[in-house]
Amino acid sequence: MRQDIISSELLAIGIEIGGTKTQVGIGSADGKLLQKGVLRKNVDRTQGAAGIREDLLVMVKDLLLSSHLTLSNISKIGIGFGGILDSKRGVVLKSYQIEGWDRFPLKEWAEKQWGKQVIVQNDASTAGLAESLVGSGRGCSRVFYMTIGSGIGGAWIVDGKPDNGQGFGAAEIGHMWVPSPESGVPIELEQICSGWAIGRRAQLAASKKRTLMKKMVKTVAQIDAKIVYSAAVQGDKLAQQLMSETCQVLGLAISNVIDLLHPERVILGGGVALMGPLFWDQLRREVRARTIPFFAPHVDLVRAKLKQDVVVVGALCL
Repeated sequence: MRQDIISSELLAIGIEIGGTKTQVGIGSADGKLLQKGVLRKNVDRTQGAAGIREDLLVMVKDLLLSSHLTLSNISKIGIGFGGILDSKRGVVLKSYQIEGWDRFPLKEWAEKQWGKQVIVQNDASTAGLAESLVGSGRGCSRVFYMTIGSGIGGAWIVDGKPDNGQGFGAAEIGHMWVPSPESGVPIELEQICSGWAIGRRAQLAASKKRTLMKKMVKTVAQIDAKIVYSAAVQGDKLAQQLMSETCQVLGLAISNVIDLLHPERVILGGGVALMGPLFWDQLRREVRARTIPFFAPHVDLVRAKLKQDVVVVGALCL
């Protein structure tokens, strides 16, 4: 979502701090990015949180320069952070991917560096806000957002605002407990339905059985969620079973969310959501089968509209 000319009086900086990449964009508070778009840098995990902060200082400076702007043109800064936050105080409580963030006063640090008001929010909630306001949830007042990639994150957006629970976050659907399709023992949702988990389950199954998935890669360790979906489409029975189990468990979790919150729209983002009709058709059937019949017709289950810029766009909207 980009626009060539935006009034400098309304400009903000949107920042994503993730476990694999850092992104910075400049745009308006309604999520429109300047033509320069988003500056990205892969995270060097060996440098920890301090390395990311050093990168951010350089990235913001470079993007302002290339956009022919200065900090005087910026009104506020929004940050979507990948971890557990005290969002009221803007303090990072924990990052599960990068060392050095524990108890870090991110809001205070950023305001000291750039001299602007800073709003800090969890990255999934930030992405959910973007989808709610300018993506697939536009026009809806109650939106539940899920990002299904290497892990699973969630966001509950009501009337254009993320619900942060008691201030430390909410909608952590990836940590919802569901029955394992293999044993029936309770396990966290992202241990079954994330992209990483789908690949891991496929690797274990493929090491014991004949499957087309082995012929599509050099080693079993290379089997990932994309390979599973491709093999399932081509009729591979084991891949189809894995897809069916994934949709059953994910559908169970989503139907529980609908029964509890009754959103107008459930939006799925992330790499797994990019799968085609075999995934979406099964998932919608599973959700309908387990949702309260009076609720189901009034809830849309859709793919996210915004792509890799989603957290930066959401940070502008903060």
